[in-house]
Amino acid sequence: MIRSLLLLVCCLGFTTSFQTSSFRCARSQSSYSTATTTRIFSDPGPSSLPPPSPPSPPYSHEEAQAIQALLPSPLIDSKGNIIESAEVIASLVQDQRIGFYFAAGWCEDCKTIEFMLEQYRSALRASDQPIQLIYVPCDKNQDDQLARMQEIGLELGVPLGETADKLKHLYGVWPDVDVEKFGGTMRELIQEEEEVAVAVEGQKDGEEGDSDDDAPIKPDVVRVTPEDFEKELIDDGSGRRSGIPAVVVLDNAGGELAFLNMERDTISAMADWPLDDPQGRW
Repeated sequence: MIRSLLLLVCCLGFTTSFQTSSFRCARSQSSYSTATTTRIFSDPGPSSLPPPSPPSPPYSHEEAQAIQALLPSPLIDSKGNIIESAEVIASLVQDQRIGFYFAAGWCEDCKTIEFMLEQYRSALRASDQPIQLIYVPCDKNQDDQLARMQEIGLELGVPLGETADKLKHLYGVWPDVDVEKFGGTMRELIQEEEEVAVAVEGQKDGEEGDSDDDAPIKPDVVRVTPEDFEKELIDDGSGRRSGIPAVVVLDNAGGELAFLNMERDTISAMADWPLDDPQGRW
């Protein structure tokens, strides 16, 4: 109940800022225009929030090493430094709820939700339910990755390249620009509801009926209506669950606890984070 109210407040608060900002999100723009609130957060009063939990004692060296072994290696901070100390890593995740955040600085959908995402994280910190997002980059280079981590205030990430690619493949999350690397079907969202879904498989660049074997092959593309996108009707056998943004919530044994498809559901996907599940608290 608390997280639903917090998410609602975040969404309502975002409306005013969204209407005056320069960016747009075509998939969810209409849902933002109906709100009239001008306040981002109101003071809930001391009785509205549960009392803060007492801090847990620091992990022992052995416990910290066990925590480090559950997470990807290496981990980096927002300046690109590799975090080698198990104790430091353990301190950053202790009493937190942990999720892999798949995103990129060039991704407009990511930028659209990140303003609200930070408000949501702030509200959860105030309600003693903090979340720690580990950035899994889909950026073009490391400079872009670090700039994005710093801009949205993320303390942990994995390096661009092999470590990030393993996580993308493991959890089935990668953007269309990585289809050539990981496989799958490129998806293009059509805003006009009257358009029907059309699958184009291995279409050549030439005119229809062109038999030129030298013509380059386009990646497979599926054009879908908003309704199809919401129902996740696309199943191309690649193991890809979504593009970006997306969050994979981890349990405290390092396994997947929940999958939040923010590419499809935008910020409302955060309501599905099982904050009250004790297995989700590290």
